[in-house]
Amino acid sequence: MIRLANVLIIDANTARAEALKDRLARGGYHAGLADSADGGRHSARHDHPDLILIGQPDQGEQVDLAVSIKQDIETADIPVVIVVDQLTAEMAGRVLDAGLDDTLAIGCDDAELFARMRPLVRLATMHAELRLRALTARSFGIAARERTGGVDDSKAAILIIGDAPQSVQTVLQGTGDLVCAASLYEAEDLLLQRNFDAAILSFNQDPEDGLNFCSQVRNNPRLFNLPMVLLAGLGTDVTDAYRRGATRVLTRPVEPLILKAAVLTLVRRQQLRWSIRAALGDSLGPATSDPVTGAYGRAFLESYLASRIMAARTQDRHLAVVFFAAPNIEGVRRQFGDDAGLHLTQQVGQWITGLLRAEDLTASFKPNEFCVVLPDTPAHEAEVVMHRIAGVLAYTDFAVRDVYQPVKVWVQVGCTVVGPEDTLGSVLSRARQNLD
Repeated sequence: MIRLANVLIIDANTARAEALKDRLARGGYHAGLADSADGGRHSARHDHPDLILIGQPDQGEQVDLAVSIKQDIETADIPVVIVVDQLTAEMAGRVLDAGLDDTLAIGCDDAELFARMRPLVRLATMHAELRLRALTARSFGIAARERTGGVDDSKAAILIIGDAPQSVQTVLQGTGDLVCAASLYEAEDLLLQRNFDAAILSFNQDPEDGLNFCSQVRNNPRLFNLPMVLLAGLGTDVTDAYRRGATRVLTRPVEPLILKAAVLTLVRRQQLRWSIRAALGDSLGPATSDPVTGAYGRAFLESYLASRIMAARTQDRHLAVVFFAAPNIEGVRRQFGDDAGLHLTQQVGQWITGLLRAEDLTASFKPNEFCVVLPDTPAHEAEVVMHRIAGVLAYTDFAVRDVYQPVKVWVQVGCTVVGPEDTLGSVLSRARQNLD
């Protein structure tokens, strides 16, 4: 069965661990169990799961065990979450100080559980992508980073949105650049002007506008990664808030340390994403890129994708491959010259890359044709991505050098997912056959 991710649960309470394992299975996650600290460390090193959830091991203490896993170079990049019966300010502070990834109350509903897990699993995907691209790049003579350095939340950029920001400012004082927006319209303008590591929404009025704002951010190709903390009133439907796109929902009144820990944990996660994104660029050089488009070249794509297909088959993971073709670029080239065709092709490739996640790979496959690889992405999500990008390209007026009129592109798309018997050739052939 295809898995969204592999999770390791470390907990001496067998009944609690089994119940959590069953919950995860309903969401498409495969979970392994360990009841001791030593067993948990061994499983983490041997199986290298995408996420580790630590309850109470049979020896030692949760946070100490988590720190020991984070200090091991073999397991340092695995997100680690402390699972508690009830979240307290003391535990939130300890987890924050230890540099761990999150604290989760076992009694949360499934909507919150999976909403909180998804971005952590995505971090694991990004780390895996970084390792694979670095490994592939080495075969082309390029030394690329396999790991990134630390993050610094003292340099965070945090957007506080609401009609009473003072209390939030007081809690976060000294943590970085705190920018306030009194309205959602002002917040939208600020988000267009610069990057933020997190946003906090806190309104005394009806929460519906804030929930709509969360949905808009999640549907924005440039902002969909932005962590958003919603400070909600007692009447807010927390499950609906997570479904609408909130990253973390805290019900007011909230302990200051819990709020600080929630925000700074998300800030660190976002900074880590920026860091991995930058490191992924190490593998893109003259030997691995297409000289016309600047995207990855076909040789790198085929070497990389063969490894990705093998991993997807052996680990029962999702892997999607999407093709974009713009055949009318050739007509632009004939009418306006080679330079115009080249400039338009470059722009199309840049737009495709800009509308993808950092861990997705764009490569030039043939003239006016691009291949995109989407790791850990099921078919229905890949199709959403494909049609969203195709729609943006089709409705964009491109400005081409020395062409004094807007230029449109006609986009053909094709998509497939990797099956248990697939090879590099079968995947590429099937995806291109689906171009419509």
